[in-house]
Amino acid sequence: MPVKDTSKYVLEMRGWLNCQPHLPKDNIDDNLLLRFVHSCYYDLEKAKSAMESFFNIRLSCPELLDGRDPESPQFQKVMSILNIGQIQTPQNECIWIWQLNDPGLDNYDYIQDARYFMLSTDAYFMTNTFLPEVDIVILDAKDMNLKMLTKLNLSVARKLSKYQETALPIRLKQVHVINAPASIDKIFGLLKPFLKKELTDLVHFHAPKSNGLYKFVEKENLPTDYGGVQPSMAEQHLKVISIIMSKRKELMIQSLWRAQPTDKKKVNSSSSSISSFRALAID
Repeated sequence: MPVKDTSKYVLEMRGWLNCQPHLPKDNIDDNLLLRFVHSCYYDLEKAKSAMESFFNIRLSCPELLDGRDPESPQFQKVMSILNIGQIQTPQNECIWIWQLNDPGLDNYDYIQDARYFMLSTDAYFMTNTFLPEVDIVILDAKDMNLKMLTKLNLSVARKLSKYQETALPIRLKQVHVINAPASIDKIFGLLKPFLKKELTDLVHFHAPKSNGLYKFVEKENLPTDYGGVQPSMAEQHLKVISIIMSKRKELMIQSLWRAQPTDKKKVNSSSSSISSFRALAID
């Protein structure tokens, strides 16, 4: 059931955040605080833990968050080969769609893809007040092949999977890999060790020309690329780019939503309240 009075949750989260000297305070509006509470089904302790993980993991990912100008050649290149869609449905779902358009994988860069994922989701969280009951991810693997194995960066993959599993304020219920090639087992097998069983159990693979996706997602909620009636993925992506560009200034802030580095020696010798903070380093 939807929670009618959310103000007390926001106040609790704001009060907690203000008492954490190592966590950021800027560019954190009430909607972001509420999003964490909502994603944790209004369990405040879980919401606090998720938000702290969100800030701490971001501290450990400079390669994904430094130098984020969406107008840079690097981001313009990745925007030219990826389409991203963020679709709200009448069933109170959010469908996140990733579509690669690079058949030979000649232009694909895994780290830039991960950077773009972080950029686009940040922009979404900054601008969208929709709190879905269910989040569904669709990955279009039509252009994936064994060459993808040479593109992956396992260090980044490990950080990204931890971020997605423990920190993103969404209610992930399904992950669908559509147009899955025969080589998908090898590609997924390389990533699987970094994923919790709870996440791998959500993954469904659908072969090319399969109608299996429609058993899980209403066809009319999908873009025309996939037999639905929603705007095409190219149009969806233009909307995402527009949102990103509207928040370009904020997205380029180097410290955006990152915890502060903590001197471990200082933490160990300080008051008990400070020493109780979780270690910030991500192994």
